[in-house]
Amino acid sequence: MSKIFVLGAGAMAESFIKGVLQKHVVSPSDITVINRNRPERLNELRRDYGIRPAESIADAEDSEVIIVSVKPYDVRDALKELSPFLHGQTLISFAAGIPIAFMDRVVEGRAQVIRTMPNVPVAVLEGAIAMAVSERVGADQLERAKQLLRQIGTVVELDEELMDAATAFSGSGPGFVSYFLEAMEQAAVELGFSATMARQLLIQTVVGTAKVLEEWRLSPTDLRERVTSPNGTTHAGLAVLNESGMREAILEALTQAAKRSREMGEEYTSE
Repeated sequence: MSKIFVLGAGAMAESFIKGVLQKHVVSPSDITVINRNRPERLNELRRDYGIRPAESIADAEDSEVIIVSVKPYDVRDALKELSPFLHGQTLISFAAGIPIAFMDRVVEGRAQVIRTMPNVPVAVLEGAIAMAVSERVGADQLERAKQLLRQIGTVVELDEELMDAATAFSGSGPGFVSYFLEAMEQAAVELGFSATMARQLLIQTVVGTAKVLEEWRLSPTDLRERVTSPNGTTHAGLAVLNESGMREAILEALTQAAKRSREMGEEYTSE
């Protein structure tokens, strides 16, 4: 059983702690947490999950896995503080846009670095987690990292060159999906539904569609074609979406989000 040191105490860190404890892959006594600001958060996490607040960042020396769950602009300073206490531990970063090479350089090669991009649904243990791995990470360490992260969602390992796109696709994805659902909800209200009724139908439509795609092992194209009859209601609505250039807009939205992820990495890692 790994001892885990968590750097940061925000929502993403709490989701990780909740997942690994709820699935019983570690015990509360094996998790130590430190937070630079808002010390009251450590008391909340101790009260809710039984974890141990760190006395100092030096406590990381006794860990096997370190979770870096701080804002991208804080990664450099956090890793500099952490570096003297590293001796080959697995370091898993949740920070958007921060490359493996940069983290390796800051910690002077003293850790096995894994870069990830979890999304908001990790809060309900249903996240999508993109992962890129340093070539220095051993097979056992990689499998242990995957085991931990699987407790909060689905893990997909990919080449690091795709991480900015993954940040746009799955990281920002819940925001894009919510934007579309927001428009559907507003349209339903204009068609005569109450806001409460519209949201009930909307949420269940989304949840049910996701389950069908997963359990029937269908692609979105497969399911769309199954529910679209020639000259039917779905066909009529899709014709409007196609004419509006929705596909092109989605591509451009993802392209710009990926570009911003790259820019953030450059901003926060420049000397």
